[in-house]
Amino acid sequence: MSHAFGPTQPPPNRDANEPPPAPRDAQTGALLCEGEAAGVPPCDSVAARGRAALAPAAAQPSRAQAARLIIQDPYHTPPPPPERRQLSTLAVSSLVAALFGPLGAIAAIAFGWAARREIEQDPAVRRGYALASVGLALGVLLTLCWSSAIGFGVWMWSTHHGGETASALPEGEASPEPASTASPSMPLPEARPPAVQPSGSVPQHTTHRRIGGVSIVDIGVDVSVLSEELAKQRAEAYAQGEKVLVMTTSDPCEPCRGVDRSLGDPLMQTALRSVRLVRVDIDLFKEDLDQIKVPRRLYPGFFLLSPDLSPQDGINGGEWDDDIARNIAPVLGAFVRGQYTTRRQPWNPLPGSGMRL
Repeated sequence: MSHAFGPTQPPPNRDANEPPPAPRDAQTGALLCEGEAAGVPPCDSVAARGRAALAPAAAQPSRAQAARLIIQDPYHTPPPPPERRQLSTLAVSSLVAALFGPLGAIAAIAFGWAARREIEQDPAVRRGYALASVGLALGVLLTLCWSSAIGFGVWMWSTHHGGETASALPEGEASPEPASTASPSMPLPEARPPAVQPSGSVPQHTTHRRIGGVSIVDIGVDVSVLSEELAKQRAEAYAQGEKVLVMTTSDPCEPCRGVDRSLGDPLMQTALRSVRLVRVDIDLFKEDLDQIKVPRRLYPGFFLLSPDLSPQDGINGGEWDDDIARNIAPVLGAFVRGQYTTRRQPWNPLPGSGMRL
């Protein structure tokens, strides 16, 4: 069928944007590939050649495999970053240990020295050499400071507690049963003339001193009421953790002076540790001692006070032989601790005084 527009013109009412129909062979009417002409292979043979070209591509390595085969060019890409060095644990320990007292300061020296050796042997792996040096220097400085402080404290303690040391006479070898050179049971004069001044061993004012670790208190002449002074001494002793031991004495009294000379001996220092020895002159305070029922007939006497200041227990110098530290210390040490039970003379309080043990 023919149209008025001719065989080569598009049919009427056709959209201009619609693609033209595929060309066909004039004789066979078969569809022709775009650009196909005489002497050109058909589309099927082109597709076959494409499939043949794609077949070897499947055998080629993948992209990840190809990436592994690429040799890195050090001049083309930057090298990987180096591994970070680890901080030395010993260096940190040397700095921390210096804060823990004298032993910590010594440990800081050891840790700092070990850390420096460790870092010097392998600097590519470890770091913290400067930190170890600071810890080492700090340990040395603090060790010197602690040593000075401890030395100063020991010196202060020895100065405070050393006080005056009594000069002890040389002690000779005593026989198993030595005889006392002076009897402790010296008679007391019944009355002292008012005009007579107190003995030279009694100070004008009450004094307090230390002989080694023993507190020594001498009641002075200016004390008007002995019981009040004893109460004061007991309160002060209690505040310092001491026990009051009253010693009656006189002048002249050779056994009393023997006890005085032995106070600096290590045996007496051990026996009278934490004891306040309050010495009372029996001539000066006769009436006061009678009032609080403290015996005066045998001296030197040693008494532990009850709450009402009367003697709770007592002994005298007749409990040992020669007045030397080796004989006195075991007796007084056991007495002040309430452990002296086997006695030469039983304790007999004066009538109307204190409690019996």
